[in-house]
Amino acid sequence: MESFPVTGLEHSPLAWEPLAPRTTWRMGGPARWLVQPVDLAELAGLLAGLARLEDGPPHEQLPWVVLGGGSNLLVDDAGYPGVVIDLTRGCGSLVRQGATILAGAGVTTRALAHFARREGLTGAEFLAGIPGTIGGALRMNAGAYGGDMARMLEQAEVMDPRGERHRRTPEQLGMGYRTCNLPADWLFTGAEFRLTPGDPQAIRQRMRELNQRRRQSQPLEFPSAGSVFKNPPGTQAWRLIREAGLAGVRRGRAEISERHCNFFINRGGARAADMMALMAQARAAVRQRTGVVLEPEVRLLGGPGWVLLESPASSPDRAGG
Repeated sequence: MESFPVTGLEHSPLAWEPLAPRTTWRMGGPARWLVQPVDLAELAGLLAGLARLEDGPPHEQLPWVVLGGGSNLLVDDAGYPGVVIDLTRGCGSLVRQGATILAGAGVTTRALAHFARREGLTGAEFLAGIPGTIGGALRMNAGAYGGDMARMLEQAEVMDPRGERHRRTPEQLGMGYRTCNLPADWLFTGAEFRLTPGDPQAIRQRMRELNQRRRQSQPLEFPSAGSVFKNPPGTQAWRLIREAGLAGVRRGRAEISERHCNFFINRGGARAADMMALMAQARAAVRQRTGVVLEPEVRLLGGPGWVLLESPASSPDRAGG
């Protein structure tokens, strides 16, 4: 049996660990290795060990990626042939210091929102209905209903691919609409968020109102990744997809939701290949009709050939048809 090539880990890495249960889309294959560091020191040692492998023969090298809440991720049906790092165990702290909250990258966005509410701090209400973790939310500058991570962020704690720790401000991170400029091989380990004192009951009511709006406009009864494409300047991705006639289109058990056309749902047993085909079809149809190229908001996790292409807008299967 093959052993994991980096030593010094408290918990043994899991081999060929299924990733579908760890994603909100509930699809995709396994990770060659899943590692759950217990703290930042162990995480740094892991990254340093993987970096040493990169300096060696190609057959010994292992790609790696950080798994947040799995809420913005499409995993190849064949899985991921590298190391998936889960930070929920080693970066899960939540501490208040005055009007500032210190949160580890493995803390869920919902946990941060409700912690802030209980502490009487306002500004994080928009996170209550966003699945995922702080690290992933920072990476994409997650936002909704007028709020986003950049507006709350005082400074972030990050780690480079050699395991060295650094601090970055929102300006240094170049945070914009669903993006930041942190290099792909760096990762977030935590952050300081500056909030404003407020009334816990008013904060709770605001969170309830936002969640009610989500329930009315989003297909929350089905597994999804939230918004699949970023909104192009001056318009909305869901509107372009609907106007291209793709509401309710299906590929296998994957479907473009009729309620919100930027939500692509798993109706049970959908394959990642079907979801990828729907994404390609939507891009092609919108580009053909409007000239707009939709940019994915979701990340693709798989082998070297797992990339999003555009497909001809073929005759669709429609829900109920």
